Amino acid sequence: MCATALILSCFFAVILLPSWCIAQSRSDPEPDTEVIVKKISISGNRILSKEEILAVISTSKKNPFSADFFSRDIALIKKLYSYKGFFRTVVDATVSDVDEKNRVSVEILIQENAPARIDSVRYEGLNVIADSLKTRYLQKSRLKRDSIFTVDHLIEERDRTIAFFNEYGYAFMHEDSIRVQVDTTDALAGLLVNVSFPESLEYGPMQIVVHDPVTKDDPAKSKLHTSRIDSLDIAVYGHQNISTKLITNYTTFRPGITTRKSLERKTLRNFGSTNLFSSIFIRNDSVRQGKLYTSIHLEPKPKHLIEPKIFVDNRYGGLFTGTSVRYENKNLFGGAENLKVKTDFGMQLSNSNELLKNLDESLYSKYRPYELAISSNLLVPDLKKPGDMYAGTLEYSRSRLPILLDNQKALLRLSYNTRINEKSRLNLDFFELELVKKDSLIGFKELFKTDLADRIGIDPTDAVAVDQSLDSLLQTNLNQTIRLQYFHSNRNDPSRKTIYTWNASVEAVGALPYLFDEYIDTGDYEGFTNDDPQIFGTPYSQFFKASGQFSFAKDIAEGQQLAGRVFVGAMTPYGKSGETPEERRFYAGGPNSMRGWLFNTLGPGSSSSDAAGTLGADIKIEGNMEYRLKFFKLFGQPSGIAFFTDLGNIWDRNGPYGLTLQSFYRDIAWDAGIGLRVGSPIGPFRFDFGYKLYDPSQTDPWQISRWNIGDFTFNFGIGDPF
Repeated sequence: MCATALILSCFFAVILLPSWCIAQSRSDPEPDTEVIVKKISISGNRILSKEEILAVISTSKKNPFSADFFSRDIALIKKLYSYKGFFRTVVDATVSDVDEKNRVSVEILIQENAPARIDSVRYEGLNVIADSLKTRYLQKSRLKRDSIFTVDHLIEERDRTIAFFNEYGYAFMHEDSIRVQVDTTDALAGLLVNVSFPESLEYGPMQIVVHDPVTKDDPAKSKLHTSRIDSLDIAVYGHQNISTKLITNYTTFRPGITTRKSLERKTLRNFGSTNLFSSIFIRNDSVRQGKLYTSIHLEPKPKHLIEPKIFVDNRYGGLFTGTSVRYENKNLFGGAENLKVKTDFGMQLSNSNELLKNLDESLYSKYRPYELAISSNLLVPDLKKPGDMYAGTLEYSRSRLPILLDNQKALLRLSYNTRINEKSRLNLDFFELELVKKDSLIGFKELFKTDLADRIGIDPTDAVAVDQSLDSLLQTNLNQTIRLQYFHSNRNDPSRKTIYTWNASVEAVGALPYLFDEYIDTGDYEGFTNDDPQIFGTPYSQFFKASGQFSFAKDIAEGQQLAGRVFVGAMTPYGKSGETPEERRFYAGGPNSMRGWLFNTLGPGSSSSDAAGTLGADIKIEGNMEYRLKFFKLFGQPSGIAFFTDLGNIWDRNGPYGLTLQSFYRDIAWDAGIGLRVGSPIGPFRFDFGYKLYDPSQTDPWQISRWNIGDFTFNFGIGDPF
């Protein structure tokens, strides 16, 4: 083998002067004449994409051409191929004549040839470690005989070596601990990897310091509380109420054990999961007699937070605006218990209502839809299982809907949330009790007969049937739920190229009330039979519900992103219940759904009534896609436009708008449009203009032939829709 020895500290780069020529059919233009690059063509490249090559050169389309810069660009391309192990790559280039518009076209011709391959790999310095450890280390080497030699593999092997031995006591193993000698020819590469081991260490005395978020840590001016628990010295400055049990349980390493970086990372992750600290870091203080003296520093966030917000959207068609105030206590009892109390109130600014267009205005009084909500949520960490937590939620809401209904809801929920792995979590709502009360406004009975009765198979001319249906719809209802939710995402993975998220949920409603109804509350109540689901005269629901969602966002170039989502959900009653409650059904339409329709006005199926859509349906299938392009900044935030399309609908389980193979094909709604994205610290403000391409509610559903630029549906929202 022809020896060309190169010693590498952390990685190596081979530089061979490129053999190339630039053929020009005539002399360069005068120095004071600016020549613009019209076109750049690249051919012969297989290992590297055109985008990878263009990213390393300075010559670019529609910018001035420089022969000197272009010469350096050719050398950079050759160097990039050498970095990938293609030492014999030939790069030629031609520059066209300057045209009448003072432009030139550039063509880069690449002949990659065969890459260099590793013909031998040898490690030195491993004799100081145990044979079993040496075997485990070598089994996962990234440097394999007969594989293509690349600098990428050398860097990966360096990083793997550091990470591997950091787990076995070599806390100060770093880049300079690994040196690689490479003997190369054009076709072969021999590698000698020399590993220098620092001193093997175990953890020595450890200190955990909780800093004072208000003043500097000065024992003379700030209160200092010290304790020693479970071999840990704990120092708390100021008037912090931090549970020592939280500190000891969330610290995963102790004095006397071999140093391991994974334990330190887990400790940082544990404390980070509490949302209690603004800064968490581990400091290696000193090394004495084979022991690493370590301290963990925790800087708490402010304990109290009051956050007011203003929100604006068009959820019911007209401009809807309101305010929200949230109070948060990040450490209620000292164990990182997080309490949030929130109140929201919003109202539509106008009393116009498109959902009542089929109803004579003399039959109802105009009003403004509004929503009021008050909620309280308490998160309690499971100190025995860092990262897991219990949660309790209380909610009350009241809303006056645009379909002449007044809704009130009260809810109590108890949950447990656990971390499965770095990317996945599981949440169990083991007890949820919801009480829903509905009242009708003047005119609702007429709206029911004109827009809703036909959907559920009620003859609007049958007064008895209409009254019975209204009594059933407007009665107070109890929903007792057990819910299991799975969440998986790579959003926090630094190596990801595409962000993706999986969500799945299954729930069973009404099991406990049914047992109570059957075996405890056996009395008779007026208006109910033994076949009706009720306890103490209050109806309850029984149904199963399942849904799944997949979403992704992929950066395809700087300032360009492709994002999409698929959602599928279904529910069905069981037991004594014959229907599902409307407050728990699926809905379609609005800024985060089908954007060619207003909020909750699409469906079910081919229904032409917007009001019918506001009562939801038992089945939903929806897909969304959008291309996001950011090309300017406003108030320092990236902004741009988005092109989107949505496909989907909701269906009943049976009846005229039930889901069948025929209705699925016939009733899939389709829209497309364009939106403005204005960046802000709380997420982009979205102004979407959606056009219906296929509207199943119309006799002739295809709308493309009748397309009118002014016939759009406007939706406003904050944050990405998915």
